[in-house]
Amino acid sequence: MIGLLRSLARIGFRKGLGGGGRAWLALGVVSWFAARTKEKGKDPPPLYSEVLSPGESIAVRILKPPR
Repeated sequence: MIGLLRSLARIGFRKGLGGGGRAWLALGVVSWFAARTKEKGKDPPPLYSEVLSPGESIAVRILKPPR
């Protein structure tokens, strides 16, 4: 979906700025904003992943930084 929106944005900007068509330029701007919004709305990937065996656990501590 994001790839399609990026393609529409590229075509819209090319035809809008090169050919002078306001409708194409508007399509380029709207599709660029839509692709950007969809891209930023995704959850970031996990930084760390570990598979635990039965009985194993993980302890997470937050320590104050030294002054």
